[in-house]
Amino acid sequence: MGANQLKISLVQSNSIVGDIIFNAECVCVKANEAAKKGSDLIVFPEMFLSGYQPLDLVSKKSFLEDIVFQIQNIAQKTNSLNIRILIGVPWRLDNKTYNALISIFKGSIKVVSKKSHLPNYDVFDEKRFFVSGDGLDLLDLGNIKVGFPICEDAWHSDIIGQLKNLGADIIIIPNGSPYETNKLIDRQKVIKNRCRETNLPIIYLNLVGGQDDLVFDGGSFVLDSRGANVCQFPQFAEKTEQVIFEERKGVWEPLSGSLTKIGSDSSQDYSAIVLGLRDYVLKSNFKKVVIGLSGGIDSALVAVMAVDALGSDNVFCLALPSKFNSMESLDDARQLSENLGITLETIGIQEIMDKTDELLAPLFLEKKRDVTEENIQSRLRAVLLMAFSNKQGHLLLSTGNKSEVAVGYSTIYGDMAGAYNPLKDVYKTKVYELSKWRNNSSETSNFSVKKPIPTSIILKEPSAELAFDQKDTDSLPSYDELDTILEHLIEDDLGVSEIIKKGYLEKTVLKVKNLLYLSEYKRYQACLGPKISRRPFSLGRRMPVVNHWREQI
Repeated sequence: MGANQLKISLVQSNSIVGDIIFNAECVCVKANEAAKKGSDLIVFPEMFLSGYQPLDLVSKKSFLEDIVFQIQNIAQKTNSLNIRILIGVPWRLDNKTYNALISIFKGSIKVVSKKSHLPNYDVFDEKRFFVSGDGLDLLDLGNIKVGFPICEDAWHSDIIGQLKNLGADIIIIPNGSPYETNKLIDRQKVIKNRCRETNLPIIYLNLVGGQDDLVFDGGSFVLDSRGANVCQFPQFAEKTEQVIFEERKGVWEPLSGSLTKIGSDSSQDYSAIVLGLRDYVLKSNFKKVVIGLSGGIDSALVAVMAVDALGSDNVFCLALPSKFNSMESLDDARQLSENLGITLETIGIQEIMDKTDELLAPLFLEKKRDVTEENIQSRLRAVLLMAFSNKQGHLLLSTGNKSEVAVGYSTIYGDMAGAYNPLKDVYKTKVYELSKWRNNSSETSNFSVKKPIPTSIILKEPSAELAFDQKDTDSLPSYDELDTILEHLIEDDLGVSEIIKKGYLEKTVLKVKNLLYLSEYKRYQACLGPKISRRPFSLGRRMPVVNHWREQI
């Protein structure tokens, strides 16, 4: 470290939950590379060594012992390097487990920060796993002192203010902040406020990669003491960059680095889903996926996302038509598969449906045909898709959108079958937005397949095609109206009377609300899907399945 210069390598990287050896090896490789470039520090994001979120793994003694062993292993392997390594870990100290940041330098190991504000909302339950850190410390490098608030600590003004009072010259925030639409803008606003409050430069270093139903988008950035962005990392991609700080009249400021352009909302949402899908498949040790391709817009968009995530050679589709499926839908499915360069096989299910009806007829005497027979179609398709998945080792993707998941317009053990659902947190109206964006935006120029979705798929009226002349609007309001009401109920948490005051019919709002509550049992059995909204199902919204309460108007 020069007298008036500090070089910091920032690692925006994709760790794997539970693969401590892999993550530790990444630390060692990156540390060696950074040392060769003359970096004084190398910083990794929150919980990088364990992967984030480790959840109840941190309650296992052997897991925490493995963390300690790998920290010691890193210290031994990097002992000869003239670089200080800072890495996020779950750390056991005095019979308490902390979300901590560890410093490793010349074989010595030291805790430099323990997370104080533990988030316990939305997708986070950190008070279940960790104890709040008490007492703040600085990393003293002689002529410069660095403070390390961890993630949530930066969203509260007290911690960085206290670090400033202790004499901090620079703030570095290791993060595990998951993506949602416009989240990067929110982060930057908050951290700019911290800069203005303290007149300190701040580094915001975030994880990147998918983990179960979360996607960490990266998007790390460096702000000078006035809050100006002097270095912007890309979203949804790994990157390591050396940032140089220089002392100017007693104040340390960052020199300008690379400034990656941030994409539109649609670009970010789409990229988040593709990254979440790719990482879920590959980190689960699969290579290929199978999709039921109907000729509708939902399965079409999922197929495109799968190709963008995994490549056309790793995506296989099955069309499973009955007498209720139009030739236009089959033609659309074929055209889409040709556009994407993927294999599409067709298996008619009418014969199986007829045989199933015959077998059930003695049990259904004097019962009219109803939704039961419609659901049988969907479940027969699931049987065939899962059989292919089992035999070929392809992971089955589900294709239901958030609107359908919300109101139960789906068949449990039918079209809900699958290991991962890319559209689980995507309303139907946004499915159309993303499809049009993928077909037409200049932001998609890096994708190998251009304009993949046939226009006829985008323009056709939505239908489950489980009965003749069936339309989604036979059972539901228009998706424009439905999605707005759902967003008020779910994301905004508004009451029925509040939504009615916005101009919606009472009977429509009540119908949507009741469908939302009645479908809770289905959602508890639904597969994972990537969070992109303020309030996703599962971790983001937790309701009892058996629930007799309904709001009174």
